[in-house]
Amino acid sequence: MKKLTFLSIMALLFLFLPYIPFFFFEVNAQSDYPVHNLDSGKNYATIQEAINDPETLNGHTIFVEEGIYREHIVVNKAVKLVGENRNLTIIDGNRTGIVIKVVANNVVIKEFTVRNGTSGIYLQNSNNSIIINNNVIFNVDAVLVRYSGNCTIHQNFVSSNNNRGILVTNSWNFTVSSNHVYNSGWYGLNANSSLNGLITQNNVVQNYFDGIGLFNSSMCKVTGNNVTKNTLFGVTVDSLSENNLIYHNNIISNGIQATNYLLTNQWDNGVEGNYWSNYFGNDSDRNGIGDTQYNVNEDTADHYPLMGMFYSFDAPLGLPIAVISNSTLTNFQYLAFNSTIKIQVTNKSQTQQFGFCRIAIPKNLIAPPYTILIDNGATQILYLNETVHENATYNWLYFAYPHSTHDIVIAPEFSSLIILSTLMICALFASIINKRKQRMRKL
Repeated sequence: MKKLTFLSIMALLFLFLPYIPFFFFEVNAQSDYPVHNLDSGKNYATIQEAINDPETLNGHTIFVEEGIYREHIVVNKAVKLVGENRNLTIIDGNRTGIVIKVVANNVVIKEFTVRNGTSGIYLQNSNNSIIINNNVIFNVDAVLVRYSGNCTIHQNFVSSNNNRGILVTNSWNFTVSSNHVYNSGWYGLNANSSLNGLITQNNVVQNYFDGIGLFNSSMCKVTGNNVTKNTLFGVTVDSLSENNLIYHNNIISNGIQATNYLLTNQWDNGVEGNYWSNYFGNDSDRNGIGDTQYNVNEDTADHYPLMGMFYSFDAPLGLPIAVISNSTLTNFQYLAFNSTIKIQVTNKSQTQQFGFCRIAIPKNLIAPPYTILIDNGATQILYLNETVHENATYNWLYFAYPHSTHDIVIAPEFSSLIILSTLMICALFASIINKRKQRMRKL
């Protein structure tokens, strides 16, 4: 019986053997293709082929494996285009044309290196699209957005492009955030003829003409950016650009720090302005804000120049914790389990005598009053003011310290009592356990 079963199985295998290589060949051939539509399950040799396939529909995700793709891509469907690794998934324009042109709405371009084109990534008449986590390098223009609304350019590395880094023109309701725009030829990050944009938390470094520029653009908010060592201008506002709000930026060592030619714009938010590396005013009020205004032009001023650099750190509830300090902040933590902020600070130079922190703390995270400890209480606070400023959401406090490297803890005032009580309870339990052990030994 066993022999008969074995022979039957062998006969079936022999019968289907001619078809087995065929099936395996088909599977291997498909898996060799490096471009995959994750929704349809189909695979392709090129990115454009995947987009053009009639089975690729709006809302689909196209995943691209690591490798070099020498293509000029037109994205005319609402797809998500995702590379496997932003450093190793490379789309190369071979020094000609637009590398990625987006002409559809609701497109996502993510995790690619885009290089060697007249334009790297070009959005035209594209609404609600997102360009995120890409390297855009060695192009004439890196990222261009034209006639588009509600688009986001986020966390891209833009470097070594000949003409423009990031340009948004004739567009509206845009966000350009957390990008690094470095050495991008003539222009760093610009908004031209655009409306209602947010330019925030970008590092704009060593571009030639300007770091951040607004030209004929209105109702834009420029905040939390580092604008450093740009050759001609740091921040330039020109050509009928009005009703823009520019504050909480670190504007450092640019040829001309800023311009604002006979235009109505606001360079502070009524409480805090920008940090200017060439501002040498005093702070007699001990609140982290300069006593005298910083003149941007003869007719324009930052009325609340910062005495230290501006930092912003994420925290729960979508409420960031903001710090203004003349120290270097090397570590920041918010510990939600005990509502505690931890900061490590170091002096910026050996000759620096004292440091300060001005901190805006969300009341929902840590309600005043506060306990502040420097080096667990070993370093004395030179000056403390817990009532610098407050509104419905935030409380501002200011404190100063002799300079060196310090570990700073900010916690609710009652937390120190809780910690002390906890230690006392632990000590009591340890004493009880120790006594029980001694009794057991005697027995």
